[in-house]
Amino acid sequence: MVNQKLEGLQIIGFYENSQLLESGVEVGDWLIEYNGELIESKEQLTELKLRYQGTVNIIIKIKRDDTDEYFQIWPGELGVYLAEVEKSPEIKKDAVRIENVKRLEKKTGLENTFFSSVKKIFDHFEIDIDYHVLLCLSGYPYRVQFREDFSLDIFDPTEGYNCASFLFDNLGLKWETHKNKTEKSIKKIIFKSIDNCIPVLARNLYGKGEWGIITGYQNNGDELFCRSFSDKTLDYSIAPNTPSKVIIFTEAPSLPRESGDIKDIMDQIVAALHVAEELLNADEVNGYYLGNMALQKWQEALDNHVFYENLSDDEYDRVCKINCQLFDRYSYNCQLASGLFSDIIRIFEESKEHLKRLSKFYKAESKVLGDCQRFIPKNSDENLKQYWNKKSRSNEIVALIKIQKKNREIMSIMEKLPLFK
Repeated sequence: MVNQKLEGLQIIGFYENSQLLESGVEVGDWLIEYNGELIESKEQLTELKLRYQGTVNIIIKIKRDDTDEYFQIWPGELGVYLAEVEKSPEIKKDAVRIENVKRLEKKTGLENTFFSSVKKIFDHFEIDIDYHVLLCLSGYPYRVQFREDFSLDIFDPTEGYNCASFLFDNLGLKWETHKNKTEKSIKKIIFKSIDNCIPVLARNLYGKGEWGIITGYQNNGDELFCRSFSDKTLDYSIAPNTPSKVIIFTEAPSLPRESGDIKDIMDQIVAALHVAEELLNADEVNGYYLGNMALQKWQEALDNHVFYENLSDDEYDRVCKINCQLFDRYSYNCQLASGLFSDIIRIFEESKEHLKRLSKFYKAESKVLGDCQRFIPKNSDENLKQYWNKKSRSNEIVALIKIQKKNREIMSIMEKLPLFK
C-alpha cells in the first residue's frame, strides 16, 4: 500500500565501502527508482532488493537538484542511510513564516542539535562561521560534565555550565532564555520574535530533549512551524509539542568583526581558552560535576556494582547508552580541542610550543576515549548485562584514570600559556 504522506527517500549518509557512494551518488540525493520501479517506502525498497537479487546489474534512478541521473550497481545492499521524507504541511491563510531556514540534516560531526540549530540561524543571517569554530568559541569541547543519574541533560549546552550563555556573550549578541512558563506565555514570546523576523531556538519540540528552530506559526497560533533533526518534511514541519525552553535573540545576530575566520575572532578565542582553563579547574556548577571531579564521579558510578544490580532492564539499557554517548562525545570534543590548538598556532606564535603540546594531549585523550568506546554496546540486546558488565566497566575506569592524568598535564600547560599574559 502506498504511503500517502510519503514524499520520497533522501540519502543522508553512507556506510563504509558503499557501492552507491563509489558510483558517484551524493548525500542529499533522492532515491527515485530501483530497476525501473518507483520507490514508495523503505519497506518496498527492501522487497525490490530481494526480488532482483538474481539480476546481474541494477539501474538506480537518482534525483539531484531537479535533474534525473542513473547509476548502474550490483544487486544487494546499497550502503546508504535513508530518511523517509513526508509531504509538507498545508500552509494556511494566517501563516506567519520566516522563509529560507535550511533543513537540519543528520551528518557525522554535525549532530549536536543545539549548535546545529544555532549554525542554521547564523546561516540565515549570512554569518559565515565554521560549525566547529562555533563549538570552540562556546567552551563546549572543554566541558567534561557528569551527573550520577546519567541524565541526557549532561550533554545539553544550556544545562550545568551554560556554554550557550558564554557563546552568545562572547560574540556580543543580545539574547534571552525563557523556560518553565505556561504555553500561552511562551507562545507570546515566540510570536513576537517571529513577527520581528528572528527565528527562535527551542527545546523539546518533539519531546526528545533535542533543540530545533521555530520558524513561524499559523492556525491562530496553535501550530508552530519548525526545523529539527526529527523532521520528515522538506518544507517546515509542524512541531508536535510546545517547547519547554526557548532562546530569543532580541536583535538580529551579527558578528563583532567582518567574518568568522579565526584571524577576525582572536579575542573571542582567547576568552574561550580562559573558560577552558576555568572548566578544567572547577569541581561543580548548578548540580553537575565538572573537570577531573566529573571524571572521578564517573569512575565511582561505573564502580558502583550494587547500582547496576538493582537496575531494571530498561534502565540498564538507558544507562549503558548514555555512558557510551559520554565516551563518544568526550572523544569527539577532545578531537575538536586538539584541532583548534593546532589551527591557532599561526596566530599566536609566542605560544607555539604550548599550543603544540595542548593539541598533542587532547589528541591522545581522544584516542584513549575512542578506543574504549568501541567496546561499549550501542544497541539494546537481551544479553546486554553479559556484554557490559563489571569487567568491561573496570576497563572504562582505567581509561578515565588515564584521562585524569593527562588533564593535569593540560592544566599545567594552560597556566603558563603566554597568550594569557
